[in-house]
Amino acid sequence: MNKRIFIFLSGVLATVPQIFGQANGVLEEIDLDPRIITASPFVERKAELVVPSNEVSGAKLRRLTESSLGATLSSLAGLHSTYYGPGAGRPVIRGLDGDRLRILNQGTDTFDVSQTSPDHAIGTEPLFAEEIEVVRGPASLLYGNAAIGGVVNVIGKELPRRKASAPISGRAEAYYGSASDEKSYVMALQGGEGNFAWSAGFLDRESNDFEIPGFAESLYQMEAEEHDEDEHHDEDEHHDEDEEHEEGEEHDEEHGDEEEVFGVLENSFVNTRSGYLGLGWFSNNGSLALSFSNYGTDYGVPGHSHAHGHEDEHGHGEDEHEEGEENEEEEHHDEDEHGDEESVKIDLDQSRFSLRGELIDPVNFLKSLELDMSLGDYRHVELEGDEVGTVFERDGYEVRLTGVHNPIGNFAGAFGFQAKVDDFSAIGEEAFIPASETTQYGIFMVERLNQEWGAWEFGGRLESVDIDPVDPSLESRSFDTLNASVGFVRRIDDRSAFSANLVFAERAPNASEIYAYGPHVGTQTFEIGKASIDEEFSTSLDLSYRLTAGAITGEFTAFYSDFTNFIYLQFLDHEDAELIYGELDTHGLNVFRATAADAKFYGFEMDLRYHIVDEADRAMHVDLIYDQIRATNESSGTNMPRIPTRRLGLRYEYQTAAWTFGAEGRWQDEASNLAPNALPTDSYTLLNADVRYRIRATDTTTVDLFAIATNLGDEEARPNTSFLKDLAPMPGRSFRLGLRTSF
Repeated sequence: MNKRIFIFLSGVLATVPQIFGQANGVLEEIDLDPRIITASPFVERKAELVVPSNEVSGAKLRRLTESSLGATLSSLAGLHSTYYGPGAGRPVIRGLDGDRLRILNQGTDTFDVSQTSPDHAIGTEPLFAEEIEVVRGPASLLYGNAAIGGVVNVIGKELPRRKASAPISGRAEAYYGSASDEKSYVMALQGGEGNFAWSAGFLDRESNDFEIPGFAESLYQMEAEEHDEDEHHDEDEHHDEDEEHEEGEEHDEEHGDEEEVFGVLENSFVNTRSGYLGLGWFSNNGSLALSFSNYGTDYGVPGHSHAHGHEDEHGHGEDEHEEGEENEEEEHHDEDEHGDEESVKIDLDQSRFSLRGELIDPVNFLKSLELDMSLGDYRHVELEGDEVGTVFERDGYEVRLTGVHNPIGNFAGAFGFQAKVDDFSAIGEEAFIPASETTQYGIFMVERLNQEWGAWEFGGRLESVDIDPVDPSLESRSFDTLNASVGFVRRIDDRSAFSANLVFAERAPNASEIYAYGPHVGTQTFEIGKASIDEEFSTSLDLSYRLTAGAITGEFTAFYSDFTNFIYLQFLDHEDAELIYGELDTHGLNVFRATAADAKFYGFEMDLRYHIVDEADRAMHVDLIYDQIRATNESSGTNMPRIPTRRLGLRYEYQTAAWTFGAEGRWQDEASNLAPNALPTDSYTLLNADVRYRIRATDTTTVDLFAIATNLGDEEARPNTSFLKDLAPMPGRSFRLGLRTSF
């Protein structure tokens, strides 16, 4: 691999005629009011949108990009990550994740199984992204009932979206990361002539288990295990001093094994290969683009050496410790063998075909008509050591047709149709979700009444969802959902605006929430669905104040969501579970069942930039983000699990035509509102720094040498949003060195 990186770097350097001297030119253009196409089909400017949104592109996206989409976006206000190690991380928006967020690739479904479990990766490569757009809060009008919490749309380079500016251009990048011995390189090319455009790209990433500041297990996890062990010893009447002494030796041996892996998170490697090819045709009357992409990755799922015989954050069960005692000798042998028989890794492969077509002024009534379509073929194999545990497969298609009509008086608007069909199956020991086919059809309409002071916006969506299990003994379920919204945006002056948006939404339960039954080692649970569970209802309000010009720009947002029949996994101790379901073969896993309750989510987000210097060849600014979320189970009077804690982030950046310097700190508060049976989460502060030197070789060729340092304080960091927070901390101090060229 080192030889390949060396050859690649040599080739990159060979494309540059001169690599010396002071760079010339001006700074990259920064748009203070970016265009965001995901939030609305007919309003692009962020300041004019009713819904709160984010857009990440350019130098910021390249600085933030990580191996998972969740980690890439986790520093944005209101966004966090489920964090299941570097191989899998799904975005969390305002404490909501899973099937309440729609993750899109080029505007349609990613066709992976990441929504079924946090240890399943999203089938999208962030390094290929040209920009990533986020709608914070309900976007169910446009994207379906699964977008009740928000939308993340990755707009990649696969589909050409405009005529080529040159016969050939592109970007190449290679870097090395110290924490995991990561070696990555990527090349993305595009070109064309006349009305024809093409694109192609390839990526290769290899990384080993990464370094951590201390033990993988948190102090709270160790204390909980010791407490459980002591409690078990007290209940066992057959223990004598010799047996206790022998168990003490075994306990010491166990912690001795942990000391052997001090500073490294076992089974946290990631190996990824990805590529794509796209073609496009453009004319004055419209465009047509299509692409084929393949994403393949195999990665370790950390934390599974503790999957049996130990208690996780959710509770304590006597049955687990009885089984743990029976298998204790075998588990110690597994640990001595570095967890070869218990380590879990995932081998994922996905092929995806995308198509986008647009007609401009096709008829008098329509301003534009856009067709988006994707076909996905997904498969991943979960390996326990060298044995195949479970095979997950999903394939299907999504079609989306959106028409934007010409203005009717002061009215502008859009309407559309969306259909999605996908087949899901899981075969193996951990096939806790039965095979099924899900069909969704929806129609929507959004209208905007423009006024001198701003605009009113309102709309609705009707959707039908059918879930048909393959097993004839399971009953099919059908749901009809209705979503409606009303909001406005008001210009206060030339530099600021205020918006409010009220959304009434329904979400149909998914197949997992209805039919799940079996062990789910990925989250160390035994999951049980509820066949009779009904739709989820929510009423959400967003209030935003935006500053678009002046010394300070940014956005303040307050939000509130009231849920009825909020579907979540409720913890059951083993005695209650056996009373309800009879004897369960739980393998020492905690039992959870799908349950509905009333819930409330509310909080505040702030994303500001103070522009100290804004000149043609020099810029200096300070960014401030702050977010705070509270989520309660109103039916039980408790807190919801894995909710992000309070966060404050500061970043200073200075930029010239040649140099960019950045330094930042992100403070994450401790978890003060714990869910039942959850272990505490300590606060932490991550200090990062970065520097880039740009060499402008020609008018069209630049070379960037960059260095990025993360977690400079080598602090133990455990996100409260992670299922594995007490088994898998974030990486310790790391340095990334790389080279990027654009031509």
